[in-house]
Amino acid sequence: MKNVSREQILNLPIALPPLAEQHRIVAKFDQLIHLCNTLKQKITAANCKQAELLSALMAEV
Repeated sequence: MKNVSREQILNLPIALPPLAEQHRIVAKFDQLIHLCNTLKQKITAANCKQAELLSALMAEV
């Protein structure tokens, strides 16, 4: 925008939630990251098992 400088944008106040809410958000984020990592490990294990089963099946054919 022509009439708004970068400095004006940088000086705008930014609302932050209270500290307790920030901690709750971080805790929830950590919990969800842990869940994602667990799911990623389970998917990897399932893919490996699938490959093993396919190899066993192909060996029988």
